[in-house]
Amino acid sequence: MIYVDVKGNLGNQLFIYAFARNLQEKTGQKICLNTTYLSKYFPDYTFSLDDYKLNENVYIESKKNLPFFMNIYMLPIKVIIRLLKKNPIINKKFSIRLFNFLAKRGYFLWLQETYINFKIRPHKNYYVTGFWQSPKYFDYFSEELKKELTPQKEVLAYNRDFFDLIRHKETICVTIRRGDYISNAKIKNSYYLCGPDFFYTGVKRLRDKYPDAIVICFSDDIEWVKTNLDFHCETYYESGNDPVWEKLRLMSACKHFVLSNSSFSWWAAYLSSRNGHVIAPSKWYVDNRQVDIYREGWEYIEV
Repeated sequence: MIYVDVKGNLGNQLFIYAFARNLQEKTGQKICLNTTYLSKYFPDYTFSLDDYKLNENVYIESKKNLPFFMNIYMLPIKVIIRLLKKNPIINKKFSIRLFNFLAKRGYFLWLQETYINFKIRPHKNYYVTGFWQSPKYFDYFSEELKKELTPQKEVLAYNRDFFDLIRHKETICVTIRRGDYISNAKIKNSYYLCGPDFFYTGVKRLRDKYPDAIVICFSDDIEWVKTNLDFHCETYYESGNDPVWEKLRLMSACKHFVLSNSSFSWWAAYLSSRNGHVIAPSKWYVDNRQVDIYREGWEYIEV
């Protein structure tokens, strides 16, 4: 069995699931998505993977703890992580050595934003803790993965006309992330906040190439977007009230993308089948730490 610590909201959960499927592809083991720590430490977060057509050998568990040393929310471990982050060089070296030591024994613990290469040794069980935000882990079976990451429910009745418009027009999905990037001090100090100029520049670049393109706005603060952003072209807005699986489906139906530095936005572009143009901010984190979330062929705007 592959026991997986599920973290974050849907964008993070999708990366974690994709990494677990990578292990499953290579080991043949079943997957257990463990929501114990998610519900215990993050009651405001919602487990959303059960809204998708996941692989048939995936199970959900809410009461099984992972090995104690993989519980990164325990106070002693949180203190160690905090101390290590004060020195990025030492942090990276220590993380690599710890990962390699544990991976040999079937424990995959990786909290860095970069891809790490590893060999899988045969074990009865595997344990996974991390965010795994790199397509290098799962690009090799992307078509199969995309089929699994299809919502179980059909398009909601009130969105059918909107969905058809998105699919059949030259559409630009603009994702404006605000929410906890503004209200949560810890997150605000980590993630760069894309401002209006970024979105204006991105839309202009795409409309210069595709003059007939229309803009579809998605945001966790859609009323702010309506009040503060004007793209001077035909523009539509998602209601802001859709469940996340519906919102992501509408987003991924677009052809082109101007993405915020958000894992949820990232998946919209990844799941799209329309081979459009993707624009993203050059900076994902405030501290410019190295990441592997960017994809080949994307265009970047300096921020």
